[in-house]
Amino acid sequence: MKLKYISGVPVVIIMAMIFFFSSKPAVISQESSLSITRAVVNVYEKITNVAIETADRMQLLSSLDHMVRKTAHFLEYAALAASLVLNFTIWKVDLRRNLGLSVLITTAYAITDEFHQTFIPGRSGQVSDVLLDSCGGITGALLFILLITIFMKKKRSL
Repeated sequence: MKLKYISGVPVVIIMAMIFFFSSKPAVISQESSLSITRAVVNVYEKITNVAIETADRMQLLSSLDHMVRKTAHFLEYAALAASLVLNFTIWKVDLRRNLGLSVLITTAYAITDEFHQTFIPGRSGQVSDVLLDSCGGITGALLFILLITIFMKKKRSL
């Protein structure tokens, strides 16, 4: 019984993290993502043993930063949808309704998140981000439902 009530905790934590990241002014948000991009480039240089020249490095960082930001959008909403699927599964919601609710809530949260960003200095709400977030949500929900289905089939066969 307790599991049912704590199953919503991951959902709330992920929503809070998304809200926190969206509350950062553009300059701070860009610096955060750029630091992750720099780390990715540094790891690449260490693995390949190839140093990237300064001019090329700046161009590469600029190009990769956009990908890092969009990947983060996709993944945070995939995680939100997966946590919703888990929550609804624990509450014994059938899989079809589970998928629909998880995607609906994730998309609604993406819309409110983009609206929230219009109040943050240097940021704006983007329809393209809502679409990307929704795709992340759909992917996360479908993958998690697939994992649950596989797990349940294996459990039944034991």
